[in-house]
Amino acid sequence: MIRSTLLAALLAPAFAAAQAELSPRQIYQKDGPAVVLLMCTGPDGTGELGSGSLIDENGHVLTNAHVALKASTGKPYENIHVYFKPAKLSGDPKTDLINGRSARVIKADRALDLALLELDEKPAGAAVLAIGDADSVSAGDPVVAIGHPEQGGLWTLTTGVVSTVVADLGGVKGKNVFQTDASINRGNSGGPLIDRQGNLIGVNTSMARKAADGLTITSVNFSLKSSVVKSWLAGSAVTLAKAPAEEDRPSPEAGKPAEEKPAEEKPQAKPVEKAQVKEENAPKPEAKAAKPAKAEIVTPAKPYKIDQLMADMAEMEDLEKEMEQEVQKRRPH
Repeated sequence: MIRSTLLAALLAPAFAAAQAELSPRQIYQKDGPAVVLLMCTGPDGTGELGSGSLIDENGHVLTNAHVALKASTGKPYENIHVYFKPAKLSGDPKTDLINGRSARVIKADRALDLALLELDEKPAGAAVLAIGDADSVSAGDPVVAIGHPEQGGLWTLTTGVVSTVVADLGGVKGKNVFQTDASINRGNSGGPLIDRQGNLIGVNTSMARKAADGLTITSVNFSLKSSVVKSWLAGSAVTLAKAPAEEDRPSPEAGKPAEEKPAEEKPQAKPVEKAQVKEENAPKPEAKAAKPAKAEIVTPAKPYKIDQLMADMAEMEDLEKEMEQEVQKRRPH
């Protein structure tokens, strides 16, 4: 009896953790509404399209710096619009991308490739994506990514596992990332990598596609660890939602949940005007940070027009038709 009781006590935490795991569908239903589409443009209508996560109820959105800042000047795009997922996707961008909200950059770091946006109008009752504990994640753990990949649909979910961890990606001190085989493509920039408890444990930032000799590389994608994000956000006017998994899961070190002081206990940083965005650790023109080995920025380097989104969708449909026609030709009659 004593032995069976002891065994049950030892297995209880593992059983509870397993029970807390969500299916990809459940994660999508829970976290999809907290993932946003970003359209960042200049006066000429060119710019970047990317993804982001709403991380608190005060309207703060986390994304990549290369989505929100101009590559040529390092300054924020003049027009930043944030689109939330509709209750039911129709698959038609003209229907799904409505009621965009304006936002501005209040903090950015080009070396780490992180940017924090603030919505001009706080969303009422919008879902918030909790930032989880990257230290609890190991190679082999299942993850999902949600974003808007080029040539793909909006609010796309892909699945995979954490492949390994990489420190100081591209020679940038502190740029610690997860490598994952979850499919990430251009347009996924700034979107979340999510664990099976439904918490953000990474910000998708880059991918490897070709080796130096031209050999194609697949399933090598990088996501900035949530531990880096938390350190970077310290002192910002952001009140992070505590990940439920952190409350339910015992801490490996002390056997109790890790405590994180809410941001309001610290002096709140005043919002920074567009022209005064602080670029901490930003690479200097004469000594740019080394580029990630065998990796490229997720968002297209070419100027991006908003109308291109519609064209991309139409092209995707044309490719599907061509594929169907090719399949029909090859079927035996």
